[in-house]
This record gives sequence, C-alpha cells and structure tokens, in this order.
Amino acid sequence: MALAGLRKGTEEIHRAEKSGGGSKYTSFIGWKDGDTKLVYFTTPAEEIPKLKLHAFVEIPYEDEDGNELTRYDTLVCRKDPAFREESGNTCDLCDRVGHAPTEKFVALAVELEAVKDGKKIKGVNPVMRSYEDREGNEVEVPQVGLVVQAARNFFAPLIAWDSRVDLAGTSFEVERQGASTDTKYFFFPVDAKPDLEGLDIPELEDVIERMGSEEKYEQVANVQPGSQKQWGDSNKKKPGKGRKTKPQDSGDLRSQFEKIAQDVKGRKASEETEEY
Repeated sequence: MALAGLRKGTEEIHRAEKSGGGSKYTSFIGWKDGDTKLVYFTTPAEEIPKLKLHAFVEIPYEDEDGNELTRYDTLVCRKDPAFREESGNTCDLCDRVGHAPTEKFVALAVELEAVKDGKKIKGVNPVMRSYEDREGNEVEVPQVGLVVQAARNFFAPLIAWDSRVDLAGTSFEVERQGASTDTKYFFFPVDAKPDLEGLDIPELEDVIERMGSEEKYEQVANVQPGSQKQWGDSNKKKPGKGRKTKPQDSGDLRSQFEKIAQDVKGRKASEETEEY
C-alpha cells in the first residue's frame, strides 16, 4: 500500500516546533534522564513523517495456559491521513474505545555500540539482538528502533544538523537531560559509520503500514470502551472556545528544505510539546 497521505518532511517539523504541536521488526528507542545513546538514523530529514499514534494501548490476551494477561502496544490511528482513505475515516480505538491519539514525529534508527581508542570513538557497530523465529531457530538481527518524539525538543534541533552533515548517513550520540517539560536533547555527530551491508533493515513506510493495518487492529477487538489511560493529557493544549484547527499542507518539501534547515539551525530546544 502506498501511504499517499503520509505527512512528512522538515516543513512539518518546523511548523510543529514553532506551534508546539519479539520479531525482526522494530522496537522503540527511547532515552531516560541522563541517558546517552549512539544511533544511526536511516530516515532522511525530509522523509520524517508526523503521525497520529495510539500509544501504550493495554491489550488483553491469554497465554498458552489460559492465563489472562495484558500487553502494551502502539498503533497508528486509522484516521491519520496515511490511512484515512482505506479506513473511511473510522478508527476502532477512537470511535468505540474512546482512546484519543497524540501527534508525534517518527524516524527509524539503528542502535550502535562504539569501538573506542581511549575516549576517542574510532568505529561503530550495530547492536545485535537475537529472537526465535516461527520455526524455533535463533536469528540475530540489528537493533533497529522507531524513534517517536516531539518536534520542538528533538527533531527540530536534529534536522538543524542536516545543513552540515547527511542526517541519514551520520552516527550521532544523543544525550537527554531533564524530564517532563524540562527535557532537552543534545546531538553530537560521530565521525564513524556502521557497516549495514547484508543486514535486514526495514523501510519506515513498511513499519507504519503494519502499525496501522486492519490486521493490527484486529488485536484490539477485546479492548473495552473507557478502559484506557490517556497518556500525555496534562500537556495537551486545547483550542480556545470558538477556535478551530485545520490541517495544513506540507507543500513542496524538498524545494523548501534548505531554507527550513537554515531557519531551524542553532535554535535551542528550550521547550517540549509532549514527551512520548
């Protein structure tokens, strides 16, 4: 499926920054206060999409012994422009369960480990992890993760680097300082590139398609209305009385990218919209 309605690019990130808005597949890469992680983004700056996400949905299920358990999952809202035509602008989590989505930007990254000579990084290797496939064979794959963050304190300062280095071709040490509304992220490019040849690196659109697919939503059939905690509600800014919001067209992203990147360059990440 071609996700024709996928909202992506640096103009979307710049606009949001100003307004405040077990398998081989991906997990998520996140940072806690004080964390530093070495990552290699595979998504070009102009291809970073904005998505409506249902985050941390509690999904009940039974294990092989019949025990009732709960797991957490994140799904792309079926009312997101990427799926609106396919879904007829309906979403089970929105319409039946009453779980409101939040808007975030997403990119794919490979988590790395450094090869050091003293304190100097002289090389990087992808972090590998093992999983058991359907045939019971142990398979080793790179740790590829979906980075889900706001524009203002993460992706806006990140794309500022794209005017100096190739964002989807540079390793970064990413450091988080603070928590909640005080969170800031700092990006330090590393002069070393991982060798990913022959490794199974998924495409971002394939991951998004899976996260918003009809098959994915079959898993939430047993989720009861009103049963879900709404994450991030305390930070949401609601329109004032009588004010309406409307979607904005991202325009020709590639032709405007250079201007946008320069505009964002050097901007301090002093505020945060919502922390995923």
